[in-house]
Amino acid sequence: MSKLHFQPIKGKAREILKAILQTPEIASCNQKDILALRLACEEIVVNVTSYAYPEDAEGYLDVEIEKTDNHIVIRFEDSGVPFNPLEQELPNTEQPWEQRHIGGLGIFLVLKKIDDVRYAFVDNKNVLTLEKKISL
Repeated sequence: MSKLHFQPIKGKAREILKAILQTPEIASCNQKDILALRLACEEIVVNVTSYAYPEDAEGYLDVEIEKTDNHIVIRFEDSGVPFNPLEQELPNTEQPWEQRHIGGLGIFLVLKKIDDVRYAFVDNKNVLTLEKKISL
């Protein structure tokens, strides 16, 4: 299991994502699974680094990654503003682009690429857990 701690996080999304993707658990996956995990992790990391904390707060992000033979579980934890992405309205992908509302497409893509996404607000912390079946 890999445990990563990032602080401060403002302006560090690219570095954080790179560190997550370089963990042995993710780096040892096949290319198709890595692409899905990259997309999902990038969405979560960008949202946390951009919106979780007020402008003057440095904040932190903890990431735990565990891999079994056929699953990978990634747990993101921060103490920023409570935010459950699963309660957000998903975009209507049937509408023409010019009629769509801004926002929601990122979590929509996460939900399409990841098998199980769970959110909890525990001890004043946002905890978002992604679980994906992986190929051997």
